[in-house]
Amino acid sequence: MESARTAFDAGAWQQAREDYLAIATEQSDPAAYEAAAQAAWWLDDASTCLGSRENAYRLFRQRGDDRGAARAAISLSYDSVLFGAGQAVGLGWLSRARALLEPLDEAEEHGWCEIRAAELALSVQHDPVRALAAADRAAQIAVRVGQPDLGVVALALQGLSLTQAGDIETGMPRLDAAVAAATTGEIPDAMWMGKVCCWLIAACDETQDVTRAAEWCRRVESVCADQHLVPLFNVCRIQYASVQVARGTWDEAERELIAVLDRLSGSRRNSRVEAVVQLGELRRRQGRTDEADALFAQAEFHPTAVAGRALIRLSNDDAAAAWTSISALLRTLPDQNLLVRAPFLLPAVRAATAAGDEAAAGVAADELRRTAHATGTDALMGLSAVADAVLAGPEDAVPLLREAVRRFGNAGLRHDQAEARLALAEALRDEGDLVGCHEQLDAVMPELEELSAAAGIESARRIRDSLVAPSTGPLTPREIEVLRLVSQGLSNQGIAEQLVLSEHTVHRHVANILTKLGQPTRAAAVAYALGAGIL
Repeated sequence: MESARTAFDAGAWQQAREDYLAIATEQSDPAAYEAAAQAAWWLDDASTCLGSRENAYRLFRQRGDDRGAARAAISLSYDSVLFGAGQAVGLGWLSRARALLEPLDEAEEHGWCEIRAAELALSVQHDPVRALAAADRAAQIAVRVGQPDLGVVALALQGLSLTQAGDIETGMPRLDAAVAAATTGEIPDAMWMGKVCCWLIAACDETQDVTRAAEWCRRVESVCADQHLVPLFNVCRIQYASVQVARGTWDEAERELIAVLDRLSGSRRNSRVEAVVQLGELRRRQGRTDEADALFAQAEFHPTAVAGRALIRLSNDDAAAAWTSISALLRTLPDQNLLVRAPFLLPAVRAATAAGDEAAAGVAADELRRTAHATGTDALMGLSAVADAVLAGPEDAVPLLREAVRRFGNAGLRHDQAEARLALAEALRDEGDLVGCHEQLDAVMPELEELSAAAGIESARRIRDSLVAPSTGPLTPREIEVLRLVSQGLSNQGIAEQLVLSEHTVHRHVANILTKLGQPTRAAAVAYALGAGIL
């Protein structure tokens, strides 16, 4: 036993696992099984971890120790989800723990049960309101039973829940305070210390606060290296790589994700799926869509994978399938989970518009606008401006897209800013401001080339090529596109589907064409354009 304890305290997880398993098997000791399970947790040994926790539960029950059995059930509630045994299994163990604890005098196990309830509410049920209520109960229990480490973990979960619900101003300071306490020794259990750190970085990822993420990630890396906390190091690196994908430091993100996937080969942890998804998103942004789709297919139900595949379908002109996927995804995410829903609302606006469902596109844009104003972050304000621009005509889109470019620049999101500049260049072209269009293309091309964003580079070249087309008289290039489709007999709805515009925008283009050409009808405008050599 002394050898096992020494190995455990030193982070020699393999030796601790073997020593504790030997004791547990020989003596049928549930506490030794608990310790063996925790050592196996650090080794990413799912079978030993879950099996040992179940043995601990069974032996505690046989001895009439319901508090010990509840403690094992509490651990099983989250680890079952973590290692892929299933959400229903995890929630079942949580219910069992509650039932065992209910008749017992209040103790720290009651608080840790609420902590696990909060974790599952966020990770499984995507419900920050339920998570916050559980974290609040844990914080109150921590005070009553005198467990300061429990209180720090509860504080972190309060912060994460508030942040996901959109209250960033209140949530992030709680996370900062919890991590400061955790990394200076106020949480003796290395697992909980690491979790608190990873929650903060996850919140930075969701809020696109790349500066805060970078600062804390360096601190967490140091702690993980000092204490041999490899699983938590992997999780934090995945989260940080996600931030790097967003900020456009793609070489660094790629190195991190490939290294993590190599370390997690054969792992049953959900963190491997997260790394696959983030690498898929990186490939999508790079324009390597076949590779991205294959990676997303490995995690088909992950929200980012669903959205990524929908955007790939949209780029392949399959608007109906894209909108079906995105709308189904949004139905699975609770309305109160503002930050989790927010990244998928702009894809929803684009897919719904392309599919001809303007009402749904407007609903998604309205939600994104409300979330952006509630949180006040530059990243979300930029996304909202782009969403509104998708639904606007060129003259209205220009100021919105200028705002998006500014906001993304403030947030340090290079790729998002580059995409907004491309959209701005198109809007300026369609409005007839060719000088402004050239200015935006000149600004964006170096960024796209540095990022190696193939799809963006191709879009920029296509826009530039359209500027050197033969003279079209008073009509803009976009109006020529519309008029050409009018000449083919398409309705406004058909033109909207072809050009991925709203029907309202097409109607406005047609009205402008008739005015500029001085013609009373669509047929007359086509005849005039053919005679004048415009078409």
